[in-house]
Amino acid sequence: MFSFFSSHGVLGLNARSLEYVKPFNKRKAVAFADDKLKTKAFLQARGIPAAKIYARIENRDQAREFDFSQLPNECVLKPNYGFGGEGILILKGRDKQGNFLKSGKTPITNRELSEHMEDILDGMFSVNGRQDTAFFEQILTPHECFAKFRPAGLPDLRIIVFNLVPVMAMLRIPTAESQGKANVHLGGIGIGIDLAKGVTTHAAQYHKIITKLPHGGSPSGIAIPYWDEILLICSRIQQLTNIGYLACDITIDEHMGPALLEVNARAGLMVQLANLAPLQARLERVKGVKVGTPEKGVRMGQDLFGVGKSSTVTKKDSVPTKPILGTHEIIVISGDGANIEAPCVIAPDQERSIFSRKLVEELKKNGGVEVEDEKEETYRVKFSLGGKKMQTLISAGSVPGSDRALIGKRDLSGFLIDPAKDTPTMLRKQSVKADVRAVDNMLAQIDRDLLVLKHVKPVNLEEERAHLEKDLQYNPTFQYAKPEVDLDEIERKIDQRIKDTSPIGILLEKKRQELLTRIALIRNRGHNDKFTQASRSLYGAPTSGLISIASSQLANREACDMPTPDTDMMTAAEAATLFEAALQKYSLHDWQVSIRSKLIADCAVGGKKLMLKETALFTEEHVQALIAHEIETHVLTAENGEHQPFALFRIGCANYLDTQEGLAVYNQNRIYGPFHEKRFNPPRNVLGVAFALDHSLVETREYLEDELGYDRNKAISGAISMKRGLTHTAESGGFTKSIVYERGLQAIEHFIQEGGNIADLYVGKIAIEDLEVVKKIDELEAPLLLPAFLQSDDEPKKSPPKKSKAKKKKTEVDTGGEE
Repeated sequence: MFSFFSSHGVLGLNARSLEYVKPFNKRKAVAFADDKLKTKAFLQARGIPAAKIYARIENRDQAREFDFSQLPNECVLKPNYGFGGEGILILKGRDKQGNFLKSGKTPITNRELSEHMEDILDGMFSVNGRQDTAFFEQILTPHECFAKFRPAGLPDLRIIVFNLVPVMAMLRIPTAESQGKANVHLGGIGIGIDLAKGVTTHAAQYHKIITKLPHGGSPSGIAIPYWDEILLICSRIQQLTNIGYLACDITIDEHMGPALLEVNARAGLMVQLANLAPLQARLERVKGVKVGTPEKGVRMGQDLFGVGKSSTVTKKDSVPTKPILGTHEIIVISGDGANIEAPCVIAPDQERSIFSRKLVEELKKNGGVEVEDEKEETYRVKFSLGGKKMQTLISAGSVPGSDRALIGKRDLSGFLIDPAKDTPTMLRKQSVKADVRAVDNMLAQIDRDLLVLKHVKPVNLEEERAHLEKDLQYNPTFQYAKPEVDLDEIERKIDQRIKDTSPIGILLEKKRQELLTRIALIRNRGHNDKFTQASRSLYGAPTSGLISIASSQLANREACDMPTPDTDMMTAAEAATLFEAALQKYSLHDWQVSIRSKLIADCAVGGKKLMLKETALFTEEHVQALIAHEIETHVLTAENGEHQPFALFRIGCANYLDTQEGLAVYNQNRIYGPFHEKRFNPPRNVLGVAFALDHSLVETREYLEDELGYDRNKAISGAISMKRGLTHTAESGGFTKSIVYERGLQAIEHFIQEGGNIADLYVGKIAIEDLEVVKKIDELEAPLLLPAFLQSDDEPKKSPPKKSKAKKKKTEVDTGGEE
């Protein structure tokens, strides 16, 4: 047991109740704290930010007749007098039938919601079992600062305040074990915080200290933004409510900033374990001290109980620094390729921000707004104000005077307003300017519009394949759908060279050039020679050196492992449990495993889903290799890229596929034995593409089957994959993407032999060739997630291949994540 438990000053439940709750928390104050609706309404009216209440249900008739369609697609259902996180339902999205999805995953019918509301009304989740009220509340979006903790829900900060002094604090992280709730006793993680600096220290789960988070990251040394402001809010809440011994639960919303979740007059004591410090000693230290203002209380708490000196609250009666706004300002709105500067009026008496209809129409043209509700004229928009970036919902309407926008109270949290501050007239002039981040956003959107595999898939694929299966000498004639986007307009948007010479500017210029080549590929579908040339430009073609390496690797194919007996295979449903466990291992809470009847590959990844073919059979070794390939490579790099400040690292830098697929093959080869059949797929892809470029589809199918050892079904699939993009497959030419697996694997192995660190490649979807440029981008974060084999310092960078214990039944084309 830790030494602080035996030290004086550790507060127990009885001492908490007798010495602090009973003497300092009057009965009326406790009742007030228990009533969440009344507390929030009271505090919001006095400037404390909190989530919006959508609806309240006070009796059974209201519960049975409630119209769920009036609610937004994301909200939270809570009991008013609830405690310990019980009875809370997080509703994110709806299914095709209009039913809400619990935590964005499991459908829950309106009837089930009504029954849950009746349980709330009956007091099933309330303090002392009293009759209760149910309410629906705005769902808050966790601030990006929480990303490193990989929460399974909304994290919050619990701050204990006594005599206006914040005395102890912890960050509470929801986990899969706690079913998305932040409560530590349910399996959430409590992390201590240095009061002076707002930096995390120790961590506890249940009643034990932990040194690693579930996904492997460290819980310590992470700074919490808005820290001084949060402490001041909590001290002000105590002053307003007159609750002497108080715990405030505050979260940080991505758009709103700090927001109150609830106040607690009987807070638990896990905060002591999370901080490895006794609470009673701190309470006694400030007991009876005269503290005149919340500002003094914050300064005292940081000076007395912080590990280090506070960085901002240092002078007497000082308050945390906030940006100061005048009554008129300039906002900078992000769009595709350009930012728009618009003059605005600051209106704290207005709840929601309003943009003029003319400005909204202008923003629609350059992707500066997303439609939230066309009928209600509400839009989602990103803009900067006073140096602070935010994403929020705005309404279209009339704005007085020459201003083009009105900024309301909802978007003014974290600012101070000084009517005497003036904005120079010259800055109020509307202007449009190029910006690296805007270019980044534009290229990301174009990348999504130009998905190659979507555009090279023939519209008559099923019919032509069926014809081929009946007549093996038939060369299909493929047809392609007209692109849904205007290729000429996209080309016009990116025809100018990016002149920014910073590291990110260099990468964006390379991506721009790659997208132009992608346009050429899509535009020339069906034109065999031009399409093949565009494919060579985009993905390259088999070189003599690569063909030589592939041929030498296939020379060992005769020694490949024997196939696995059918009795040792597991179904897709059985394999799904292993994939789900792997996703939870890396705290990928928003990812799901689904089983699909219509899927070409045994396993595919897309849209936060890992999909398994319903009829596929798997060995345990195959599942572990797929986990290494799909989850520990494609999913982790995508997740890391998603948390970078530039979208480029999420969509993929130019030429990232070699590195991405090479790393995936390298990782899966750590699982397979040295002569496993799957190890021969990348070199077979190289030889197959080289053959297809000079032969027909029928001849390619025969080569894959007779010379390279594919079974009939896989040979047909492989030949189609290598000839898609053509119209007349009896001709030479083809789609060369399949060579990236072998070429990428060679690059990864060379990178490791030269002393490269694989962990560097997990910063996002990058190319090895750009690694030195990537390292010069100061804004980039270290990878949030790394595969387990890279989390141990003593793990070798290149592990010897494992000896195969399980055998695979059939050979198949390695299609990777995108296929």
